[in-house]
Amino acid sequence: MGEALPHSYFSTDQLGREEKFPVWRDSVSVIYQADLASPGDVGGFHALTDGYLFGGMSQIRCKASQQHFKRDQMRIDRDGIDHYMIQLFMRGRCHARTLRGDAVIEQGDICVFDNAQTLDTTNEDFDLLALFVPRSLLAPHIKDPDRRHYQCVRGGDPFARLLRTHMLELQKQAPRMTLDQGGLAVAPTIALLAATLNGNPHENEGGEQAIRMAIVTTLKRYIEENIEDPALSPESVAEVFGISRSRLYKLFQYYDGVASYIRDRRLAHALAMLTDPAQQQRKIIDISLSVGFSSESSFIRAFRRRYDFTPSEARQAGAYSHLPGDDMDRSETGLFGDREWERWIRSLQ
Repeated sequence: MGEALPHSYFSTDQLGREEKFPVWRDSVSVIYQADLASPGDVGGFHALTDGYLFGGMSQIRCKASQQHFKRDQMRIDRDGIDHYMIQLFMRGRCHARTLRGDAVIEQGDICVFDNAQTLDTTNEDFDLLALFVPRSLLAPHIKDPDRRHYQCVRGGDPFARLLRTHMLELQKQAPRMTLDQGGLAVAPTIALLAATLNGNPHENEGGEQAIRMAIVTTLKRYIEENIEDPALSPESVAEVFGISRSRLYKLFQYYDGVASYIRDRRLAHALAMLTDPAQQQRKIIDISLSVGFSSESSFIRAFRRRYDFTPSEARQAGAYSHLPGDDMDRSETGLFGDREWERWIRSLQ
């Protein structure tokens, strides 16, 4: 027998009435801000997660009371989490507020949530399976990988039925699977996901899409490594990689072009510095210059447009608080079981 699959179990059942939601809220804050749909629900609240790590992906069953979930731009830029969460709703409904209007995900439906994008949903009492897949694993196999947020495949769709059966069986067999077997399950799961999301397995763009994703990944890495260089620009990136400006724009069109992407990455780096207690004495102008902005005034304007906060306000918030769950001991165990699943969510990149 080989080594068993990594397993994580969390439950609020053994906690006191007033502890249940605060402990859960702190745990799920690894990725979302959670709030009760009604403040009066705190006493009867319950939540459970039961999940496994299959090589480079994780699947977690989650059962919980009705609540509101949110993921805003500041949280996205602070935690850097960049993967898809594919949810199968076995019980309950999800009401999502999107830029295209409101959407309802029904029992039996499968929905994609892109955790590099903002989220605003309300879940009824629910029981679901959530499959967390790094963008690098799934994006090369699906069309328009940056436009899948809130995509819903209805429960009656044939591929949705196949994927639902696969996810349920994966959860059922996981306790008996070895580490090596879990790794072998990744490729067929990705293939079935791609077929389901593309609508037709023969429409998969295959090699062309994989090449595009590889190029974008390389460009993003270069930008990240040179983010502090004030000379970093669309022109400099195009020159280094021998890519035309029009081609470069198309590769980053989801981000409104490479110039917007560079600016947003600079702001994300600045946000991390402003909310870092170790850098509280550093001047804002020094931070703005260190991430490539030419002046403090242009930095402040751009920062406020992106976060609805001034840099000073972000620094003040960072001095007295942190995102719930930051800097916690992930090996902690207690009446609720363990919180290992949080570490998985952070590490799946």
